[in-house]
Amino acid sequence: MILDIVLLVVAITGVVKGADWFLGAAEKVGVSLRLPPFILGVILVGFGTSLPELATSLAAVSDHVNTVTIANVSGSNIANILLILGVSTIILGTIKFDKNLIDLDIPLLVGVTAFFCLLIVDGSLGREDGVLLLLGFVGYMLYSLLYKEDKEHHKGLIKLIAAISKGSTSKVEHHKNLIGPFTIIVLISSIILLGFSSKVAVDSLLRIVESVNVSVGVLSFFALAIGTSLPELAVSIKALKKGQGDLVVGNVIGSSMFNILLIAGVTSTITPQFVDQNLVVWFIVGLSLSVLMLMAGSISKRIHMWEGMIYMLIYFALANKIIQI
Repeated sequence: MILDIVLLVVAITGVVKGADWFLGAAEKVGVSLRLPPFILGVILVGFGTSLPELATSLAAVSDHVNTVTIANVSGSNIANILLILGVSTIILGTIKFDKNLIDLDIPLLVGVTAFFCLLIVDGSLGREDGVLLLLGFVGYMLYSLLYKEDKEHHKGLIKLIAAISKGSTSKVEHHKNLIGPFTIIVLISSIILLGFSSKVAVDSLLRIVESVNVSVGVLSFFALAIGTSLPELAVSIKALKKGQGDLVVGNVIGSSMFNILLIAGVTSTITPQFVDQNLVVWFIVGLSLSVLMLMAGSISKRIHMWEGMIYMLIYFALANKIIQI
């Protein structure tokens, strides 16, 4: 038990440091590719911080355990919005962002979440469901890569371009110099560190909680989901310290979309996934409430501290219901 606690503390430290390195390298890549901060959050940060969920879900599949993915994805998405954004506002105050989420991004998240809820209502995800989710992932990636925002939304990282550039020649030169071998090595190493540290943290949590008589679904919802959401929290706090609210919200939405479309899609395509029917109702309630709360905050383009406290209260109330099953 003591060894597992020590491993957990060390692993969490690795997650935070890996997120720090990843965010720094991601900023340089985003500037060089002229990506708006929100798209950077969706593609790079969203994917990077979803790697732990993907790794743990695939590890479960390789161990012939097919009762982890649905609980992991559901718990992680609920934690991403209610817990991560809630904790972030309480630590650093109001989250402000420039992107007009209510125009398309929130409806996309609502639609994908509703689709996922419909698929799991019977307590399972079949191979056909997995194929549909992967097709949705391809479509979402194409949207993220091809969608062009108005110039008025080009802030954050794009503002950094103007700060380091003087004239078109100088600007191009800076873009070329920002991505070098060292940046690529740091980016890849930080992703590996994030994934490895999160996996160690999850394994330690599982061993600690194993002494308590709980189901695999409940264990996955809490231990796996919260453990693998640590990178989202670390990246969010680091980004908020730099005033990059767009990156924080892009991180949460991107990670949530990746969790449903990629992780649930890949694992259920490999082998059908199942979850206790008694848990499904509360998973659907939690997913629905979390996206509705994010939609409400997106209308004003800010999430206040009092809203963050409501997020956390809803999460704890939901957790209390699930842990009683």
